[in-house]
Amino acid sequence: MPLSMERFRDALQVLNSMKDEGVIEDYAVAGAMAILFWTEPVPTYDLDVLVLLPAPASPIISLDPIYRWTEARGYPASEEHILIEGVPTQFLPSPSRLAHEAIESAETLDYDGVPVKVARPEYLVALYSEPTARTARRRERAAMLLELPELKRPLLDEILARHGLKL
Repeated sequence: MPLSMERFRDALQVLNSMKDEGVIEDYAVAGAMAILFWTEPVPTYDLDVLVLLPAPASPIISLDPIYRWTEARGYPASEEHILIEGVPTQFLPSPSRLAHEAIESAETLDYDGVPVKVARPEYLVALYSEPTARTARRRERAAMLLELPELKRPLLDEILARHGLKL
């Protein structure tokens, strides 16, 4: 079911509230939803959000603070998603230095009057190039992004080399 612009905007506002309230340290929209900010939209079911979490007291990463915060506001969990304003949202703790960089370098863009942090296309291509992420669909998405006139190819090449990745 296609997401309405209003629901998507409202879900983005919730992400910003989570950051403002310290539930998450920082975030970047990634995946197919990020692509809509850079090129033609692609069909998707959910909103993927890379997150940096506040420093945990233990080495175990837990999404419990996110689940408690969203549940207290009436956003139910459904499998690996939290339904925020009707938008299935998946929170992905940054699994690697590359993902950290994608969050830290994300651009703040505007979506219907709401600021949103979005992973840059160079980082999206690099994330799609990770061995664990190489699927046909992700290769297609990377190819779309590689055609962008505003893609900074020297930056992409530097990111790939720094992380030992190849297209």
